[in-house]
Amino acid sequence: MAEILSQSQIDELLNNLSSGDVNLQELEANDKKIKEYDFRSPKKITKETIKLLKGIYENYCRMVTSRLTSMLRLMCDVTVEQVEESIFHEYNNALDDYVLMGLVDVKYPDNTVSDSQILMEVSKPLSFVIIDRLLGGTGEEYEHDRDYTDIELFLLGNMLKQLVKHMGSNWESTLEIDTELTKIETNSRFIQSINYNDTVVIVVLNVSLNQSTGKITVCIPSSILDEILKKASNYSKSSKRSDQSREEQKAAIMSSIKSSNLTITGVLGKAQATLDDVLHMQVGDLILLDKDINKDIDIHVDGKKWFEGKWGTRKNKGVIKINKITH
Repeated sequence: MAEILSQSQIDELLNNLSSGDVNLQELEANDKKIKEYDFRSPKKITKETIKLLKGIYENYCRMVTSRLTSMLRLMCDVTVEQVEESIFHEYNNALDDYVLMGLVDVKYPDNTVSDSQILMEVSKPLSFVIIDRLLGGTGEEYEHDRDYTDIELFLLGNMLKQLVKHMGSNWESTLEIDTELTKIETNSRFIQSINYNDTVVIVVLNVSLNQSTGKITVCIPSSILDEILKKASNYSKSSKRSDQSREEQKAAIMSSIKSSNLTITGVLGKAQATLDDVLHMQVGDLILLDKDINKDIDIHVDGKKWFEGKWGTRKNKGVIKINKITH
C-alpha cells in the first residue's frame, strides 16, 4: 500500500515546489514508466519464447559476423538489437517502398515444408554498402533512392543465400530444421505468404560494417514458431519412448541369453611342430610349450580370450583362478 502523507509533509512539499527547491520534471522523470497494454489484442508469444529466440539469434549473429567479414573482407559486427511481437500489417506498413526482402522456406525433420515463410529484410543503406564492396569499392555509405538493378539483385541474392543457409542450424538446440531462400522480393506489398493480421515476431539485427551501420530484420510468423515448438515437443517425447523401448529390448535380450551354455577352455600353451614330427609322436614323448610354468594361462570363452589365470587343483579336479579380465 502507498504511504499516506501527513498534512505537514504536504505543506512542506508545496513550499518546496513554490520556492523552486524541487524540480517537478525530475519527479516525473523518476516515476516508474508504465507500458500500455491493449487488451483487445493480447500478446500471443510468451516471454519464454521471446527469450529463446533472442538466444538463437545471438548465436546466429556470430555466424553472420564471420560470413560477412569473410565475403566483404571488412571488419563486421552483428548484434541483436530487439526481439518483439507485432502484427504483420504493422511491420509491413513501416517498410520503405523499395526493399530487399528474402522469402525463406522452413523444412522440418519429417520433410514437410512450412505453409508460411520467414522474411529477411536488409536495409537499403546496408545493402548498397555491401554492393559497393562486392564490386571492388571501399564500402562507403551513399544514398540511393531507387530500386535495385538485376545485377545488384543477383549479388545480394547470393549473399542472402549464404546467410539463410546457416539460419536453420542455429535452431538445432530446439529442433533440426532446414532454411532455404526461395525468392527475392523488392516490393513488400506483393508478399502473400503471411496474412496481414497474423502475429509475427520481429528480430532486429544491428550491423556495423566499416564506418556504416544498418539493419537486418527477420520476420517470423507465429504459425512457424508454433509448429517448431510443437514438433520439438513431439520429437522429445518420441525420443524418450524410443530410448525406453531400446532399454526394454536390451533387458529382454540379456534375460534370454543369460541361460545360454558357453564353453570355457584353459589354454596351457602352444607349440609348433612339423607334420613329420606329429606323424612320429609316441606315447611318452614330451611337447615343449611356449608358456613359462610360472606365468598365467589364457582362458577362452567360446574360442575367444576373455581372462588370464593360474592353473591349479581343488578336490582332485583341475581349476583355474582368474587373475585378469582381458575382453
